[in-house]
Amino acid sequence: MTNRVAKAVAICAVATVSLASPAAARESVDPTQLNPPPPDFFNAECTRTGEHITCTLAFDDPPIVDEPSGVLCGGTEMLYSQTRSVVGKRIYSSSGDLLQRHFREDLSGTLTNPVTGGSVAWIAQDTVLHDLAVPGDVATGTIRFTGTPMRVFVDAGTILVDAGLTVVDAATETAITSNGPHRFDDYFVNGNADALDAVCDALA
Repeated sequence: MTNRVAKAVAICAVATVSLASPAAARESVDPTQLNPPPPDFFNAECTRTGEHITCTLAFDDPPIVDEPSGVLCGGTEMLYSQTRSVVGKRIYSSSGDLLQRHFREDLSGTLTNPVTGGSVAWIAQDTVLHDLAVPGDVATGTIRFTGTPMRVFVDAGTILVDAGLTVVDAATETAITSNGPHRFDDYFVNGNADALDAVCDALA
């Protein structure tokens, strides 16, 4: 019995060490040594686990206040304000070359008519997944945008929704696939001047 107990204890000890090994194998990595390194303001924390290096990140952009939006309503350019928060991660190869970017954006702001003083609020939440075709080269691969890029609303309720899936070629920055109502793409990319009529009506 004593030998059996001793063997059982030994097996448990080996199992415990084995389970603890992955955590013990994690080691910090200097972000500046990666290709390309995460920008300083990403506040990246990078660790090596197995065959990959993972960097977690979180940051807020400086607020934008009353900048030209490119949206014209009756010949007047609307002004936009914005706040943006990002959380996510970057996956690198064992040699330090970037393989994937995966992050979530939360944005909010306003569009304002500088002539009438009319204003509408907007919020946006999306998830961005970029799989690089060439490790380390962010100008390769495809970028998937999913979620609600923008919902524009007033006190009475929602007046415009821009949502769905968009897949973009990272090299050309052109859409490969686009599903769902994308009113702002219709306006800015496809040149449909009527795409934002609901917004202009609310800002009149």
